[in-house]
Amino acid sequence: MLGDIEAVQQRAVMVEIEEMIQSTPDHADIRKALTALDFVPKQDDAEVAIWVHPVLRIFVLLQMNVGGGYAGYKVATYEDLERPGREFVGYNAR
Repeated sequence: MLGDIEAVQQRAVMVEIEEMIQSTPDHADIRKALTALDFVPKQDDAEVAIWVHPVLRIFVLLQMNVGGGYAGYKVATYEDLERPGREFVGYNAR
C-alpha cells in the first residue's frame, strides 16, 4: 500500500490524466503526455491502449473509436482492480 504522500500524488496524477483525456481527442498527444509522466505502454494498437505507471500503481485503458477519438477510458489504481466487486470510475462515450 502506498503511503499518504504517495497516495495524494497518485490521485493527483489520475485527475490530471482524466482531464487530459477529456480535453485532448488526439491519441498521439495522449501518448506523449503519458510518456512524459513516466507511463509505460503495455498495449497500444488501433482498438485499445493500456498504459501503466509501475511506481504509482496506476493504469490507463483507452478504447478507440474506428473513426478516431475515444469510445471510452478508465483510469484506476492496481488496488481498484484487486478488490472483488468494486467498480472504478471511468467514462464511456455514447
